[in-house]
Amino acid sequence: MNVRDGLRLAIHMTRMELRLARGGLLIWTTVLVGVVALYLGLFDSIQDPAMVEALKAMPESLLKAFSFTPAMIADVNSYYGVYIMGYLVLLATIYGLMQAGGSVAREPDLGAVEFLYTRPVTRRQVAVAKIAAFVVGVVILWVAIFTVSTLVGWAVAGDAYDLGRQRWTHLAGLAATLAGGGVGFLLGPFFPRAQTAISAGVGVGLASFVLHALSQVADRLHPIGYLSLQRHAALDRAAAGDPDAAGLLVLVAVFLAGTLAGTMILERKDFA
Repeated sequence: MNVRDGLRLAIHMTRMELRLARGGLLIWTTVLVGVVALYLGLFDSIQDPAMVEALKAMPESLLKAFSFTPAMIADVNSYYGVYIMGYLVLLATIYGLMQAGGSVAREPDLGAVEFLYTRPVTRRQVAVAKIAAFVVGVVILWVAIFTVSTLVGWAVAGDAYDLGRQRWTHLAGLAATLAGGGVGFLLGPFFPRAQTAISAGVGVGLASFVLHALSQVADRLHPIGYLSLQRHAALDRAAAGDPDAAGLLVLVAVFLAGTLAGTMILERKDFA
């Protein structure tokens, strides 16, 4: 097989993976942009004095855990970039974990193991196609979120909505989603069915969110946050226009290491 034929095969396989993933991508994109439109559109209502007083009466540690302090919601950029984006990143990382892990584990369900994991198509080629399709899907997801948030943000806050700062929060969200996918690709080969991999992805995504929330409750719990994707995304810094470069590099490294290790495991997996 020459280079041209190899490239044509890679593109064909990637397109096939995208077709299989488009239904889930459409649903998740619709849900996430709906969350953006709904909650960002409520910014003016959140500023009601009664709401602020109610927040002040709640335990500070609880408010910090969920990034819902009065100071956080006083500014549209922190309200969206930290509070709303915190839940968007939770949902997006769960999507990444589910999609990546499920795409690897679903072949037995599709009855495609003998075709996809034997010659002339190598397992490495299959893995690369799945990874490429995943990256394309994640980019589409975050471009849609960024577009809708920009339109709604300008509608509710005008020039106060800082597009430059929000660019960093969305980049952090994209990096966290890719990292979630890296973990999904690493775990996927260990599961015999897609549903099992998807369920595990939901569990890992929720665990990451809970670890991050707990790490903000008390100083002694702070170290456990480093096991969370949300900690490395550092949305509070991104929303302030000072992204955590080291954290973003960690997320990219998790994606690269996860996909590489997952590919190596897949190449050695016995499907008998």
